[in-house]
Amino acid sequence: MIRLSLLVDDTLDLALEPELYPLAQRWIPHGLAEPGSSRARAAITVRASSGPLQRPSHRPTLVLGRAAAWLFTRSSPLHDVVLTPCPPLHYVERGDEEDSRPGGVVLRGGLCSSGGELNLATYQAHLYVDPSETHAAAADLYSLLTISAGLLLAGLERALVHAAAIVHPAGGAWLLAGDARAGKSTTCATLVAGGWGYLSDDQVVLAAQHDGVQAHGWLRPFHLDASPGVRTEIPPAEVGLESWRRTAPLAGVIFPVVEPTEPTRLESVTAGWALAGLVRQSPWLLATPRQTAPGALRLLERAVAGGAFRLSLGLDTYRAADRLAACLEALETRVRAPC
Repeated sequence: MIRLSLLVDDTLDLALEPELYPLAQRWIPHGLAEPGSSRARAAITVRASSGPLQRPSHRPTLVLGRAAAWLFTRSSPLHDVVLTPCPPLHYVERGDEEDSRPGGVVLRGGLCSSGGELNLATYQAHLYVDPSETHAAAADLYSLLTISAGLLLAGLERALVHAAAIVHPAGGAWLLAGDARAGKSTTCATLVAGGWGYLSDDQVVLAAQHDGVQAHGWLRPFHLDASPGVRTEIPPAEVGLESWRRTAPLAGVIFPVVEPTEPTRLESVTAGWALAGLVRQSPWLLATPRQTAPGALRLLERAVAGGAFRLSLGLDTYRAADRLAACLEALETRVRAPC
C-alpha cells in the first residue's frame, strides 16, 4: 500500500494500492509525506475491486459530481444495502446512549463497481474502484475521496472548503471561496505573480487554534483561462512553488465574482452572508451528523469573523498584479474599498 499523510499533523491518512495511484493522482495533493510514527485519528483506504455494489433504494443525503452518499444512524440502518465486496461496518459500543448516534455513510459512484463505506464511529473510510475502467473510475474516485475527507474532517472538528487561498505579504491567509468560474484561480495566480504567497487553488482544510483558525492548503494544478471559455491546466511549478505555503493562519474570507463590464471593487459583507457562502462551498457538511455539525459551523463562523469581503473582478485588474494588489490593500484595515 502507498501511504500518505494528508495533513502536516498526521490527523488524516490516505492508503491505496499502487495500481490505483494513477486513478487518484488528480485528487492527491502535492507535497505530501509518508505518515509519522503515531497513528492517524482518521484514514481513507482505497482498494481495487470489480464487483458490483448494490445501492440504497431511496434518495441520497448528498450528491457530489459522480458520487452519492447515504447517511444512516444506529437506529435507522440501511437494511437494503449489501456492501459487497466491502467489509461490514463495525460499531463501537458506548453504553446506553440514544440510538440517533451516527452510524456510517454508504458511498456509490457512477460505475456499479465504485463505492465504499465510511464508519463515523471509528473514522475509517474504505473505498473501492475498478482500475480497468480508467477515466470513469478516476472521476468516481475524485468525488468519493472528497466526500470521505470532508465528512471525516468534520468529525474531527475541521472543515474542508472548496476554495483557493492566498497569503498576504504580511503573513495572513485569505480564502477565495466561490463557485466554478468565480475567478478564484485567476486571482490567486495574479497575486502570486505580484509577490503574494498561496496555499491552494482548489481545496483548503480549516482547523481551529486557540488564537484563531489555521488554513492547510491541498495543492493541485491550477485551471486558468488560456482564452475566453478555454480552461488550461497549469502545474503549480509554473505558478511558482517558491511562493507556496502548506499552512498559514487564516485572516478572513474573500468571495470573488467576475463582472467584466464593471471596475474591480472590494466591499465588506456581513458575517451571516459570508457564513452562508462558506457552507455553499462545503456541501459535504449537509451530510454531517447532527452531533458534529455544530462544531463544523462554529469553525466556519470563526473563519469569517476575521473579515469577509466580496471582490467584484473587472477587466481592469485581469492579470494585473499591481492593480489587483492595490485594490486589496483594504484587507489590512477591514474597510469598504472601491478601487
